[in-house]
Amino acid sequence: MDLRLLEYMLRVAELGSINKAAVDLHLSQPTLSRHIVALEHEMGTKLFTRNQGGVTLTEPGKLLADRARPLLRQHAILKEQVGEMAAGQLAIGVPPSWQRVFTSPFVKTLVAQYPEIKLRVHEGVSNILRDHLLAGILDLCVIPFDPSPPTGFRQTPLVREPLILMGCADKNLNSSQAIPLSYLNGEKLVLPGRPNVLSSQVEHMLKRKGMVFKVAVETDTLGLCLDLAREGIGYTIMPACTLHDHAHITDTMSWAPIQGLYLTWALNESLARSHSQAVHEGRKVALKTLAASLEAKVWFGAEGMSGLLHASD
Repeated sequence: MDLRLLEYMLRVAELGSINKAAVDLHLSQPTLSRHIVALEHEMGTKLFTRNQGGVTLTEPGKLLADRARPLLRQHAILKEQVGEMAAGQLAIGVPPSWQRVFTSPFVKTLVAQYPEIKLRVHEGVSNILRDHLLAGILDLCVIPFDPSPPTGFRQTPLVREPLILMGCADKNLNSSQAIPLSYLNGEKLVLPGRPNVLSSQVEHMLKRKGMVFKVAVETDTLGLCLDLAREGIGYTIMPACTLHDHAHITDTMSWAPIQGLYLTWALNESLARSHSQAVHEGRKVALKTLAASLEAKVWFGAEGMSGLLHASD
């Protein structure tokens, strides 16, 4: 069906007159009449009742009009999205702790190599980024590895890094000596709000060993977690990449890796957008940027996964 016929029908219905609608649509009256007749023929029923005052919808016409309006709205949205794709849109979500170890060099490289791509960067905690990915807001997204990823998305394991315990300077944590999980037993913690993979992982590990998981403050802001830990409100637990992102940490806080606690990050890609050239190029730049960051040996304890190594060849 030619969707223009539905648009013509709705305009006639709104104005109650073929003549008025023809003027509004910049068509001749006979031309618009032929379009309406063609639509009625395709539907197999009369859509308008004609009278001296103009036209009104029949019952089948009212049904078609009610169903046509959302259909045309969806068509307009789809057309806009396809147009954005053709124009080179790329939306990527990354954790805040990746800003210097990945995000800034990624943006710099992509803008330099592909100036025609319109880039949108979303920073946020993992559960928010995952929701954005599932809602279609993001094309690419770096979030913790999911053993059961949702259908319609491709997941590439990237990096495994240690989780580190961070506290105020007088806690005297030794960065060269890993601490056991038992160190966290009953300690006040400042963590990202749940649902969050990091918080859930720590809670699960402590409770599995019969230890006390005690949260003093929940917040979704990385900077606030660090500030509160620096002020002695409680310890916070962060991925090791946070050290690279916040160089002042070593001067104002103490930290140590936690034995046996790691976080694996993965690149998630919407398969609905995988045929976009902008997404394709963005994925390549992301993998190469991450591989270069690991090669530079500035990321404490990070190990590249096989997915990253193969994808960046």
